[in-house]
Amino acid sequence: MTHTRPTPAAPVGLTKSRAVHLVIADDRDAYTNATGHSREDRIPLRRVVYVERQADHPVERQAQWDELAGSVLDAEAESLSLLTYTAVSHAHAAYLACHEYAVASAAARMGEVIDRHLEHGARGWIAIRIADGGSDGELYGDYEQAFAAQERPQECTYFPISPLCPWTPRMCEEHLEFTTHLWHGCMGDRGPTCR
Repeated sequence: MTHTRPTPAAPVGLTKSRAVHLVIADDRDAYTNATGHSREDRIPLRRVVYVERQADHPVERQAQWDELAGSVLDAEAESLSLLTYTAVSHAHAAYLACHEYAVASAAARMGEVIDRHLEHGARGWIAIRIADGGSDGELYGDYEQAFAAQERPQECTYFPISPLCPWTPRMCEEHLEFTTHLWHGCMGDRGPTCR
């Protein structure tokens, strides 16, 4: 009787590696429903139409890009865009596309709120909702007043505004990203851990 050892199986890759993914996104109906356009606390959402991992070979990569860019142009929809994200999976790439859009929309809204107050030379404390960059439209004398006036104070960020310190869109985006990570409790010693 002969005993043979089983042939070792090929190693299975159980870790996800980062790769470039191509994402086609549609921002046409960015609001969750028809009433979203008129609601004060509206949150626009990006719809991901298609995700594909970028080819490794440069010639294939260019052909792949040309094909997807052509399909976006053929759709003749100004709301479609072809984007690239470095991600560990198709789902991760789709998440990054949606998250980027949500943060940019919230930052733009936050900037509009601040600018509306600064147009009149106003100074004071403002409460901004972290989720959508919106506000109750009021200006407060101090942090305590702004905090006490909110229905969900833990979901807002509070800071003073003044014509002497204007906010850029990039500052708004960085502030909302930072406060989102604080709100989620994912700020470690080396920065945010939830990506």
